[in-house]
Amino acid sequence: MTTEKVGPYLKYALFCRDTEEGPGDELALKGVIDLVDLPEPVEASGEDQRVLAEVDVNLVFCISGASPGPHHLLVAIKAPGAPLDLPPPQRIDWEEGIIFQRWIKVFRIPVQRSGLHVAAILFDGAPLGEASFLVRFIGTDTGADPE
Repeated sequence: MTTEKVGPYLKYALFCRDTEEGPGDELALKGVIDLVDLPEPVEASGEDQRVLAEVDVNLVFCISGASPGPHHLLVAIKAPGAPLDLPPPQRIDWEEGIIFQRWIKVFRIPVQRSGLHVAAILFDGAPLGEASFLVRFIGTDTGADPE
């Protein structure tokens, strides 16, 4: 029994540090990101919404199975502590005979809290999937005797 996907679907999506396109449409992903360790932030004085760091990433994803014609692509970044701010959808034209299309989008993601940072990918308003990485705060060893 074979299963054939009907309609657009996400083939893959991931975060990485850099990408390089080579001959023959070869794509090299450098530094795939699934975990970002940051130093433990110093105590805030009641200011909960401050940006603690910014993470520069490339979001690489591929969509297949779309019908020819105009479509709308939306990538929304969801991060702990940050309000969801949806960008306007990008209009794309899917040409006849195209099997799949891939995108590389560059983001500077502000970090306000530890937790899962997610890029949600929507095609014509329908969610296709997500890519994510975890931000974890790690303590710094000062050599002081804890009390």
